[in-house]
Amino acid sequence: MASLVKNIEKEFLLNTAKREGASITMNTGGGAWTVRIVDVSTKGIGFAHEIPLRLLRKGISYEFRYNVRGQTIAFKTPILEPGERRFVAATPDKMYKNLSRRYTRLAPPGDLAASFSFAGERYDLDFPSSTAFSPDVEPQASPDFNPADLKGLMLEFERKALAIGSERGIVMFKDRDPASSEERLSSQTGRCFYLPTSMGGIPKSDPFAERSILTRDDFISWFVETGMEQGYAEDELTRLERSKRTTGILSELLVPILFQDYAIGCASIVNKQPGKPPFDLRVVETFMSFARVFAWSLKLHGYFKDSPKLAEDYGTQVVDVSAGGLLFACQDPKLIQVLKENLPVTVRLASKRRSIDAAGVIRRHYVGGPEGFFGIEFTIMAPEDFRFLFEYLYGRPCTDEESDSVEGIRLQTP
Repeated sequence: MASLVKNIEKEFLLNTAKREGASITMNTGGGAWTVRIVDVSTKGIGFAHEIPLRLLRKGISYEFRYNVRGQTIAFKTPILEPGERRFVAATPDKMYKNLSRRYTRLAPPGDLAASFSFAGERYDLDFPSSTAFSPDVEPQASPDFNPADLKGLMLEFERKALAIGSERGIVMFKDRDPASSEERLSSQTGRCFYLPTSMGGIPKSDPFAERSILTRDDFISWFVETGMEQGYAEDELTRLERSKRTTGILSELLVPILFQDYAIGCASIVNKQPGKPPFDLRVVETFMSFARVFAWSLKLHGYFKDSPKLAEDYGTQVVDVSAGGLLFACQDPKLIQVLKENLPVTVRLASKRRSIDAAGVIRRHYVGGPEGFFGIEFTIMAPEDFRFLFEYLYGRPCTDEESDSVEGIRLQTP
């Protein structure tokens, strides 16, 4: 993580860069230039350079980055006095160290387009759409559920469900749409309907780190969105809870079965038998795992093989890009929900001169309001593609030293 440098250490790092003649990367004119510190004083920082004077403007702030003693240092500061061979910049107000980025990020060139895709194909399915998104990737291995054995998977679901409940079932939405309020809202949001006890009612909050269960507010908001007034929405939720008690339900769990951006069905477990313990959060986790494995097993066994295919790539709005990765903005709520850290993706960068394919992984995500920002770190790239991208972005050749020191990117054909 980057950390803010204190004033005393700031002076030390600047003087160390001067004393050691550190190569400092400065961004200007759509490229990266090497400069060196020749003076550090109360008047500012003196730099030696070979940058065309037309690219240096008084009062404009520029980004600087360098490595010293194993640390990456970065700061942004304005030029006070431009000059042919030297210029003076203000002492930066803020300086950061321990940055994890390997290369300076720049605004994307005008002709650069980027897209990414997940593993597998995208399908056009005749199932209800969901605002949740489940990527077409093999789920994490589970000791309880084996996707290769569909029959055994169903038997294990039966065994686990009847051990805690009195009724169980799997409904596929191929022949019918979600019907009840629980099915409809669960399918739409990708969250579980979880009733720990009928006496306690629907939970007020979701204890999971990632939204996984429906809360009272979720139901009330949904009722209001369908046209009910607030007071009637609360009454409707009370009637739903009362109906569970009057039908003898003690605990209930309904888990949506998601595949890509579709709700293809749901798994339900109900207990009406006194003496059995209420469903706890481990029950929710177990059957959420089952739903993920079940969806993947259906694909393995050809359930979707005759369905039409969609384009695989998602276009992106690139905010900035470097030789090591890119930052993009996203307003698709389905993608925002699924783009989590460490998710592997395939990236394509296309310019007028060349297209580049690389393997990557989501490393950072920031979500606020309707828009999310996501950082992709490149992990595998062909050597010739890396050199082209470096020179295309920074306007100078990539040296052997820079190519050999690529940390974290395997230079090989993706």
